[in-house]
Amino acid sequence: MEEQLIIKGFIYFQENKIPFVIQEYSMELFSDNNELLNNFTKEYNFKNHYILEGEHFIYGSQSQKIKLLVERSIGTTCYLCCYIIFNITGSNGYDNIGIQSPFLDDVFKYKYNYLDIVRSGTNTATKPIDLYKIPFLMNDKNYGLKYRIGQNNQMGLLEDFDKKEEIIIPMNTDEIQECYDVTKILHRLAMFMTSNSVVPFKQITLYKGDWKVGWFYCPLVSNKASSCYDIMFHEFDVMKYIPKILNNIALDCKGKITKSIPLGHLSDFDSLYTPQRFIEQVMAFEYLFDKLKHQKAKKRNFTLKNELEYMFNEFPDLLLNSKFSSENISEQIKEVRRKITHGYEYYYDFKNDSNMCYFINVLDQLIKNLSLLYIGFSKEEIKNFSVY
Repeated sequence: MEEQLIIKGFIYFQENKIPFVIQEYSMELFSDNNELLNNFTKEYNFKNHYILEGEHFIYGSQSQKIKLLVERSIGTTCYLCCYIIFNITGSNGYDNIGIQSPFLDDVFKYKYNYLDIVRSGTNTATKPIDLYKIPFLMNDKNYGLKYRIGQNNQMGLLEDFDKKEEIIIPMNTDEIQECYDVTKILHRLAMFMTSNSVVPFKQITLYKGDWKVGWFYCPLVSNKASSCYDIMFHEFDVMKYIPKILNNIALDCKGKITKSIPLGHLSDFDSLYTPQRFIEQVMAFEYLFDKLKHQKAKKRNFTLKNELEYMFNEFPDLLLNSKFSSENISEQIKEVRRKITHGYEYYYDFKNDSNMCYFINVLDQLIKNLSLLYIGFSKEEIKNFSVY
């Protein structure tokens, strides 16, 4: 189990300072000044989505500026979306965010690109190389993703020698919400590309020019993050697929999506064959069917079985060697969904049901295909999307 970071310091409130302790993104406030705590509670109790600022103490009296985005608060407990800890030189803000992600390393083919660079005689220890540059639009603002390999030798001993790669994105503002939105978009990109819901980042750094000025923390960051998907992406054409996928995912960066592809059905290993995930898959399928075939989806007599059968027939390769026809598998999926949602049957999991495991696996592939179709890829491009 990963050791949880404990953060201590003060927040600024009404020209005073309230001590805090943060653990697992839950911040507890405490003070001998009960009036001050009562005033804080009156202002922020049950309040959602607001920003606090203060100081974080690392060694003795040495403090660093901290900025916190609070998701909600109850009494003197604040539940955090994220926070930024600035270093001593970080008081003048930042203009770039740098994200280290083992999972996106695999997507951007770090190992294969690194070998090609070394074989060409280029020394990445003297100057970093931007392998990919991908523009995207988020919240009606233009952004540019750079996938960078190598070290900046001008930084000398200040360089992070453990860093192999980094995704660099220039920021439009120095608002913590923007950092959080960018982080969520890249996390969703990693989820979609790996078909996995657990894809943490290793580290997120804030820069002013080339200089580190702070670190961004949220539940999506883990110093033990590691990935082993690199073989899946050996033949993957990054610039053919990633720009369109990233731009679609960036259409929605909140909890509700109306334009981008759905990802809530993706799972970790433990929830792979659960009834909850199966229902999420059906929801994701129906969302995509409505986006792709809205007129058919509006027809009351065009049922879930009809929708599934229609789409399985659009991608016949999914059932090429299956014992189930498109009609038969659609009927069975529809029936299991009906029994679960109406309470006729209850399941803890489907691990010992080979048919249900197969249905869940093939639904994953169908939803992936429909997502790519909705993004704007042709059926031939979807067929060549070789990351299964």
